[in-house]
Amino acid sequence: MKLPLICGQCMKDGLAHISPIASVEFRDDGKYEVTCPKGHKSITLLQQQKFELLFDIGAYAVTDGYYREAVSSFTSSLERFYEFFLKAVLFEKKISQDVFTLAWKRVSNQSERQLGAFIFLYTLEFGQSPILLNDCKIKFRNEVIHKGKIPSRSEAIHYGQAVLDILRPILNETKQKYPNGVSSTIYQHIQNAYGDTPLGTTISTLDIPTIINLHISPNSCEELSLEKVISEFRKG
Repeated sequence: MKLPLICGQCMKDGLAHISPIASVEFRDDGKYEVTCPKGHKSITLLQQQKFELLFDIGAYAVTDGYYREAVSSFTSSLERFYEFFLKAVLFEKKISQDVFTLAWKRVSNQSERQLGAFIFLYTLEFGQSPILLNDCKIKFRNEVIHKGKIPSRSEAIHYGQAVLDILRPILNETKQKYPNGVSSTIYQHIQNAYGDTPLGTTISTLDIPTIINLHISPNSCEELSLEKVISEFRKG
C-alpha cells in the first residue's frame, strides 16, 4: 500500500496532464516532500487520521496474505479511533490542544486506560454504553497479538468486520454531534504535520479515499462489507 503524490507547485501553476510523480510509503507524521521533474520542491500533508490509514493497511494485509499483521492493524485502528473520539469531544467543548496533550500523556502507554476513558466519555455524552468488541473477539485478538496465534484469512476478515461495525456508527455519531471538534482535530493533525516547514515552501493537503473516511457522508455511498472491499482491491 503506497501513496501516489503529485507536485503541489505544478497544481498551483495549472499545468495540464498532471500525473503522480512518486509513489511513497506511508509516514507516521503524514508529511511528504517531493521534487518533480521540473525541479519544484513541494510538501504534501495527508489529512487522513491514523485510524483511517491503519484500517486500510489491515485490509491490504489481508489481500497480501498477512493475517496476523491485519489483526494487529485493525486493533491499532480501533485504539486510535478512541483517541480521535476523545479529541473531537473535548475540542468541541473548547478544551485546548495543550490541555488534551497533558491529559493524554497519563494514559498514552496503557490501552486499557484509553478504553476506559472512551467508554465513560461516550456514556456521558450519549446516555448509553458504546458498542465494543465482544469477549470472543477480545480473546481472539489477545491470542494473535500476545500469544503468537496465526489466524486464518476468514478469522482475520471476521475480526476486521467486527472492528468496522464498531467504527462506522460511532464515527457517524461523532461527525454529527461534534462537527467543530472533528474539524479542530483534523486541523491540529495538519498543523502537527506542518511542523517546522520553512516559510515559502509550497504546501498542499491531500485527502485520499479510505474504507473508513471522515470526509464521506454515511448516505453518500454504500457501506460495503470488508469482504466486498477486499474483493474490490483485487479488481483494481
